[in-house]
Amino acid sequence: MIKLKVMFVILFLLPNFIFSQEVKEYSQLKTNSGEVKIPGNWDQLNSIDDSGQTYLKNKDGVIIAIAQNPKKAYPFFKSNQSDFENVKEFYKWDSDYRKENHYKVAKIKENSELEYIIWKYNDAKQDNIFLFGSSKDNFLNFLVYTTIWSENEIIQFLENLYQLNK
Repeated sequence: MIKLKVMFVILFLLPNFIFSQEVKEYSQLKTNSGEVKIPGNWDQLNSIDDSGQTYLKNKDGVIIAIAQNPKKAYPFFKSNQSDFENVKEFYKWDSDYRKENHYKVAKIKENSELEYIIWKYNDAKQDNIFLFGSSKDNFLNFLVYTTIWSENEIIQFLENLYQLNK
């Protein structure tokens, strides 16, 4: 009988324990155009009213910035273009501004199907890595500013953040 109970535990309960999904914690941020869900625990630092960007920091010292604004609020937006074409215009508009201010700019990755571009500029201290994307009637603008994570970790975080809020 004891062997039967042990077999029951091994066959039925142990796999459920081993393969159960880890419960993740999320932070919620209210933006100009709704809420953004962020994986992990983040404390709000400050917000910039004109851009709608809110800066947050986690316990490790990683800083992120999030903005979600209506597409029609931007001067380059054209309602007759595709969402991805408008994301490309968003990237061009902001990256041109950085270039005019003598920052080094580089496009890292783009995905026309998911409608986002990941890019960076260096502020003479470190890289600022952005994801610009489209979500319904809004542009999503996510930034990670840290030397703690590798560029690949930042990209993975940005893509995950985007997928959660697309």
